Amino acid sequence: MAQSSEDHTTHILDFKYDEDESCALTVLVNDVRFHITVDPKTLQKSSEKPLYYEYLDKIRGLRDAEEREEEIAEEQQITGTGDKKTRSADKDSAVDMTADDESDEDQDSGSAAVELRNWILSAFGDITAEWAPPDRDPIQSSLYEWYHGPTYFYNLRIKGGQLTPELLETTDELNARIEKLVPRLKMPKYIQSIDLPWINANDLTVQSEVSLPEPAHPGKVVDKEGNVYFFKPVVSDEPGPVKREISILQKIAEKELDIKVPYLLGFVSFKNSTTEAMGFLLSNIDGPRPLTKMLKKSVPRAKRADWASRSEKYVKTLHENDIIWGDAKADNFIVDAEDELWIIDFGGSYTVGWVDPELSETMEGDDMGLDKVVKALEDPEGATYDPEETASGLFVTERPSGGVVGKRKRGNEKDEDEEADGVESKKRKEDGVDGAEREETKEHEGGNGSDDEYTPE
Repeated sequence: MAQSSEDHTTHILDFKYDEDESCALTVLVNDVRFHITVDPKTLQKSSEKPLYYEYLDKIRGLRDAEEREEEIAEEQQITGTGDKKTRSADKDSAVDMTADDESDEDQDSGSAAVELRNWILSAFGDITAEWAPPDRDPIQSSLYEWYHGPTYFYNLRIKGGQLTPELLETTDELNARIEKLVPRLKMPKYIQSIDLPWINANDLTVQSEVSLPEPAHPGKVVDKEGNVYFFKPVVSDEPGPVKREISILQKIAEKELDIKVPYLLGFVSFKNSTTEAMGFLLSNIDGPRPLTKMLKKSVPRAKRADWASRSEKYVKTLHENDIIWGDAKADNFIVDAEDELWIIDFGGSYTVGWVDPELSETMEGDDMGLDKVVKALEDPEGATYDPEETASGLFVTERPSGGVVGKRKRGNEKDEDEEADGVESKKRKEDGVDGAEREETKEHEGGNGSDDEYTPE
């Protein structure tokens, strides 16, 4: 992937921390992976303590923010209620339902994570310039190669009052950590029986990357015959939403419903398997823009009225066929290059500010979210929103262009029934939903996301 000489492309592939306050960050910089571990015990050994305490402050701030948000989510699930001020504080909300003067009093987990990651990456400017310069020769990779590219492993130490990366020798254990990041999921028999091709990941060439929502992954891919698809990776620890979406997309296709939705076109096999998939292939939407970014007075009223009418028609059609959309919001409508409206993301869940928790994955919840979408189209200035804070303000890095990354929360759902019907209910925050068909080209970004992620210089 060729880059402009002044522009690095940094994508977050993984970020986690443990109870001992150690953390591990994996990033992709201009096609090169860097896996960085930070152990507070190692930092503490230095006689120069300020950076050690700075690290503790940042990682504890992240933990506190996540715990606050988890407590709020649990309370809302129990009560089915919650004041608007609390619920609209979730940065996934595409429309802020209140004007809360106290919303910035405590740092949210997304901002805290970005701050910590920037702090870590600030030590890697010289290293990325050497091993992953922005002007390095373009690399055309298969989808398999994208997940198995060159990787450098580092620890962070403190030397001379500065954060200092320490290169580690590559071991089987370290390589196994990277291998765990490759998406894979064994599909139940009812999905295996779908009459669609299983394509080997080596037979698909990556043409674009999606950086948000994290983790980053290939977007537009092309097979050996020149057919173009959008690749949506499976989420190994959230199998329920994956199977829900596949089942609903297949049902829409079988019923030949008159709505614009990405068609399910095939599966990407893990190695040569026809049971374990890395992801699935969808229709590629040309020039996609989340509807959230079209909620502007500058957009002609006639276009907004047409989108409002179509959105109502799409949801009505789904309900008439006993299909629940599941995560109704403006971000899950896409406007293509021809200004046509698409409806996407059938993995389920709800987003705070759009659908009440107790109405998650119900027709009533769909209607609630849809009503807010229509009102926002009718009166864009009547709803307060920030397109740069939406979960699906996806940045597609068209190879060879560049982009930056945003934020991600932890997901830890498990599927208890591998042979379930694929439409089980899952209550998830938006960061746990991989609306990967939502991509947005560089010219439509309008910024780097809700927080500025550090890009090594």
